[in-house]
Amino acid sequence: MSVLFLTADLATSSKVTGAAARQGVPLTVAMNADRLCELAEATPPRMVLLDLTFTGVSPAELVPRLRALPRPPLSIVAFGPHVHEARLAEAVEAGCDAVMSRGQFYAQVDQVLGSTRNAAES
Repeated sequence: MSVLFLTADLATSSKVTGAAARQGVPLTVAMNADRLCELAEATPPRMVLLDLTFTGVSPAELVPRLRALPRPPLSIVAFGPHVHEARLAEAVEAGCDAVMSRGQFYAQVDQVLGSTRNAAES
């Protein structure tokens, strides 16, 4: 499994799943934090994507859980609406490798996912 994606938003999931298919990157969507961590522990991902509109858990709780796994993800990328400044700042403070507004993420989603594929090939 190359990328795990935490979201409960079907429209966002569809956009990211489409980008993963274009990039040839395996992507699995988890709709709750416990499932995300179970999947990450069973098959360590290269990347975890966090949709910050997901209200089930905070980045301050989830990122340390992911980093504490025996084989943590190589990168954690979070994104959310630019008007959710506190939530974006929380993701930065929690230690995400990249934090973007939703618009930035959608504009760069192919590059973000492609970087995962390129890292796997090196």
